[in-house]
Amino acid sequence: MSAVTSGIVLALAAVLSFATALFIGKQLVDDGSPVAVIAFYEVAFGLTFLAAARARSPRAGLMLGRGALGWTAAAGLCFAVAYTSFYAAMSRIDFSVGAPIIGAVPLVSYAFVLIVLRGTERLTVRSVLGATLVVGGVGLIGVTS
Repeated sequence: MSAVTSGIVLALAAVLSFATALFIGKQLVDDGSPVAVIAFYEVAFGLTFLAAARARSPRAGLMLGRGALGWTAAAGLCFAVAYTSFYAAMSRIDFSVGAPIIGAVPLVSYAFVLIVLRGTERLTVRSVLGATLVVGGVGLIGVTS
């Protein structure tokens, strides 16, 4: 399997996983479960899954440089804030309203690339147009449902 094909397959697996986790989390929030507890368990189960996946080769890639460790900590913090704020929002609005807002992630990611990762990532007009169409489509679905 080529690197591009495996990347697309893994991205699709991530989409299905995120959508399922968000839907289940919304059901838990609606039942009155605390937002922070749901976010904590998502992180705990994710770390457990990651540890199980890495158990085959425990020494491979364990050492991180100082710069990578800082970026990893920042990404983890942003991820925790994202999920906690999403579930807090879901306790106040319907999933069909909140999910399309999350659908804006591609455009925000591209803006991030343009601002922070200038010179290391290449954006084409075609990819930006594609992301805009995806976000627009998700927005239309959200508005009409």
